[in-house]
Amino acid sequence: MSEAAPDIRSVLAGLIGHTIPTLTGKPNKILRVVGDEVWVGTRKSPRGQPVPILEVQEAADRLYRYGEVEISVPSVGYRSAFVGAVLSSLPDTVTRTRPRSVLLSGRT
Repeated sequence: MSEAAPDIRSVLAGLIGHTIPTLTGKPNKILRVVGDEVWVGTRKSPRGQPVPILEVQEAADRLYRYGEVEISVPSVGYRSAFVGAVLSSLPDTVTRTRPRSVLLSGRT
């Protein structure tokens, strides 16, 4: 039986004001959580752009169900870099660059 994924809304709320790196090292700053969206500031959009929390939660659910999730647009959606940044900030995760993915340590 697989471990349940954390509640990503709570994870994101705890990261407000923090900058987390994407898998390629680009900074993503968690600005606020409003409704069903998290607002993320980047170098291109320092005032932030909304990302649906559901997209991040679905990727986290897959990570905890299968032990690994590919970080690409086809796999986790348009904001894949941010999704990867959030997943890689979770405890007991490791990243891989080829293919770009996040894994639960000790599970694969």
